[in-house]
Amino acid sequence: MPNTSVLAEPDAIRILMVTDGGASFDQADFGLGTLVDVLRTPPGPWVRFEVTRAHREDNLPAQGADLTGFRFDGHDLGRYDQVWLFGVARAPRPPLDETELRALSEFMDGGGGVFATGDHEDLGVSMCGAVPRVRSMRKWHWPDPGPNGEPVAPSVDGPGRNDTLSEGHDPLFQLNDQSDDIPQVITPRLYATSDSPKWAHQAYPHPLLCGPRGTIRVLPDHPHEGECTVPDDLTRSFAFAGYEITEYPAGLAPEVVAWSTLNARAAELDPGKGRLDASTFGAIGAYDGHQVGVGRVAVDATWHHFFNINLVGDPTVPDDPVKSVGFAASASGRAAYEEIKAYFRNIAVWLSRPADQEAMWWRAVWATRWHHQVAMDVRPTLLGSPESLDLAELLRIGADARRVLTATVTRADALQWAGRYGVGAVDAGLWETVRPHLDPWQPRAGEEEAGHLPNLVMSLLPELVLDAVLGAVVYAVATAFPEPTGQARDGAADVDWPAEVRPYLDRALDVVAEQVRRTDTRLRALGDTLTTARRSGA
Repeated sequence: MPNTSVLAEPDAIRILMVTDGGASFDQADFGLGTLVDVLRTPPGPWVRFEVTRAHREDNLPAQGADLTGFRFDGHDLGRYDQVWLFGVARAPRPPLDETELRALSEFMDGGGGVFATGDHEDLGVSMCGAVPRVRSMRKWHWPDPGPNGEPVAPSVDGPGRNDTLSEGHDPLFQLNDQSDDIPQVITPRLYATSDSPKWAHQAYPHPLLCGPRGTIRVLPDHPHEGECTVPDDLTRSFAFAGYEITEYPAGLAPEVVAWSTLNARAAELDPGKGRLDASTFGAIGAYDGHQVGVGRVAVDATWHHFFNINLVGDPTVPDDPVKSVGFAASASGRAAYEEIKAYFRNIAVWLSRPADQEAMWWRAVWATRWHHQVAMDVRPTLLGSPESLDLAELLRIGADARRVLTATVTRADALQWAGRYGVGAVDAGLWETVRPHLDPWQPRAGEEEAGHLPNLVMSLLPELVLDAVLGAVVYAVATAFPEPTGQARDGAADVDWPAEVRPYLDRALDVVAEQVRRTDTRLRALGDTLTTARRSGA
């Protein structure tokens, strides 16, 4: 059959996924086969993920890997965009050699993204516990602090364990409840679009937890998780085999972006584990190294959020209609699993280098332009004349485009990309100026200003700009390629899109600026009227 699609296959984001110990890449209980399958199904036509599976052992669980007996210094990490670490081996196995740590440090400083996780106590410390940034964003050492004062990780048992098991369908709490269809509920950190109080602004989760259906608030549960944290010391540097790495350049700190909350539980409810104290701990951590020219890092409290046994069921209970199939057992479980899969894919998108994310943006815009809902609404008489586009038309087609775009691109990514590669394509300096009002995730200095009514214009600005930018970009792309031809498909990758869309984005920013000025004037007039009325009535 001929290829009739106007969408070309996107370039792959290359992920090197590494594990050790008894973990595997197949469908075993402690396997990563389900995760790999999820990543091989991309969120949309604007990206695809290519996973290379590497195992540091030569044991039986390693047999499903593409690479066995893996070492970071014996392989060209430059072939990959991201490295995902699922550390299982614990002390007394030694940490990575200096030459391996150098290879990873150079990869990270060169913009490569890293994801890392272990479990309770020191599970994973051998592979992950000495890696810069990773070592201080999560607790890896037990029962004593690490060699650089790293905090002690939570224990597997005792009332202070990180036990996130949700109450299941049967009496009492037991280990295999982790394989049922009931997830834990997490609390995401929320971000606002100004330094003013958050209550008056649109709130956004971290991009890792922004799903196509809204904020991601669930993860698989487990009775003894690890913990993500934020280091106190942001000044450390390390030297590995002659290479020096500054752990946190410019003092930019990582964040905990989601927390797990534990309710107190009486001992008799859990015969295996006993009493549980109420507490809250970091479930997911993130470091936006792109802000300072290095790679991003994400960490998770446990690989049980990713292993087969916590997703698709426990093979040791084949007669249990729920725990044998995991989240597939119910409609609510399947809905939760969709959120969890979105989190997996978000990791791969968020860790991608800026140039790769810019390519994702333009591919997503290209796909949106050809979607029937958008293609049928573009007015041919307005093609080629950006000066004819008023705000109403830009917002009309932009709203259509946003609905199509955010079916596969998260709201967070759409907002970030429209700012960085939309507004920023017109004027990088302008983007940096307006960024505090448009980018909720930009690091901010100082405390939030309190005690006043914030500027309502700013609380409306992100979505207004997003729709106007999308409307402008759609009209620019439609002007350049009015028909879905093979030439359009094959030539789109070679277009200088920032230059192509600039006249349309210039127009969009001009009409948005005018609207903001008018709105601000009206609000000021309303404020003056209210003040005068209050004084006259006093």
